[in-house]
Amino acid sequence: MKISVIIPMYNEEENVIKTIQEVDAVLKTYKNYEIIAVDDGSFDGTFEIASNVALENHNVHVLKHSSNCGMGKALRTGFKKAEGDIIITIDADLSYDTCYIPKLIDALDGETDIVIGSQYMDGGKTEDIPRLRLFISKMANKIVGYAMANNVSTVTGVFRAYRREVLDSIELDSNGTEINPEILSKANAIGFSIKEVPVTLGGRKFGESKVKIKSTTISHLLFTFNEKPMVLFGAIGFILLFIGSVSALYLFYQFIMGILDPTRPLMLFMVLMILSGIQILVFGFVATQISLLRREVYIVQKENKLLRKKLK
Repeated sequence: MKISVIIPMYNEEENVIKTIQEVDAVLKTYKNYEIIAVDDGSFDGTFEIASNVALENHNVHVLKHSSNCGMGKALRTGFKKAEGDIIITIDADLSYDTCYIPKLIDALDGETDIVIGSQYMDGGKTEDIPRLRLFISKMANKIVGYAMANNVSTVTGVFRAYRREVLDSIELDSNGTEINPEILSKANAIGFSIKEVPVTLGGRKFGESKVKIKSTTISHLLFTFNEKPMVLFGAIGFILLFIGSVSALYLFYQFIMGILDPTRPLMLFMVLMILSGIQILVFGFVATQISLLRREVYIVQKENKLLRKKLK
């Protein structure tokens, strides 16, 4: 059994050596392993430092993007290069301690295909995380988790272990951090089992965080609406219906009191709100059916991808 650890890096010159050394120290007990550092277009010394480490350690491989493409693209590049039967992804800043890597590997038993290092499940915890970042992270995981079919408390984290078959069976499209929930969504849709183990998420000690709060929040919201369209269409539809219903009650009250003027704009407003609300709810229902049909597409993609691998 070979283990591949993929580390996406972007301007991490302060963390490169320490991260690779700590991952390497943990993996030595497994003997057959590789560490794949993917430099995602860094403009500091990340690539040069990682390349020097690779010259001294034949288990380390360094890949490079000519420009910054995002975590998702970096992980996809690493997945293509990885040769392991078990593939692990981890942040470059050691916010997740490498001592949890064996814990993730051990949890990949005969019934589990994906193991997530979860700081938000019972037993998991966070330390030294800025309050704003922690709040946004918790909210993102709750919102995106609500859109997922399975009960997973940490859906946006990168610290995970996969069986090779999982990544060989799904087509990945995301370039940003939304690749993490995308993998879970598609893997769950075609029947792979997911498990969480408690870990501690610590604050970054060196360098600056590369997470862009605005773009990350928007991408996760879009992912949620794509997974469960009724979250968006349902909310808007019910709000319009509520406004239309309140308007109708007010007009009915005026009718009872004998002061109703049928030429008032409120009459047209009420009709528009009710009809718009119903129409948007219908759109939500149709979008939900399309979302469910995508699962069949994922199954076909799995079969095609595995077939192409066999033919190669």
